[in-house]
Amino acid sequence: MKNKVVLKDRYTKEEAKKAIDTMLSEYGKTCKIEFHDAFADIIDSYKVISVKEQRTICEIISRTGLTKRTSRSLAAEWQVHNLAWYLRVFRSHAKDVALDYKGDPRKYVRFATSVFELLNAKTVLYV
Repeated sequence: MKNKVVLKDRYTKEEAKKAIDTMLSEYGKTCKIEFHDAFADIIDSYKVISVKEQRTICEIISRTGLTKRTSRSLAAEWQVHNLAWYLRVFRSHAKDVALDYKGDPRKYVRFATSVFELLNAKTVLYV
């Protein structure tokens, strides 16, 4: 992680976007975050393979007050998306991750996210 981030206690959406986009900038111009009413969308999220970076980004999201989900839960969902990307399963849907503030409505994503979160998965997807 070239762009070291010192976490604040709270973030506005604008502050979070700036901090996260700075982190994501090392993955190219298209890799960025967009905040929406019900979810945060990380474009080209499959490029971020570092679990530490995913967790830091998700910690920033959790500190906006937009979600009651833990950063660990958000990061686990992201890891499920990355796993699908690298396994070439639903690639068109796995390229980006939409981190729902209330949790993903799809049962299979919720199940896989729970498994990753429970195991505190440290996925290493260096392909």
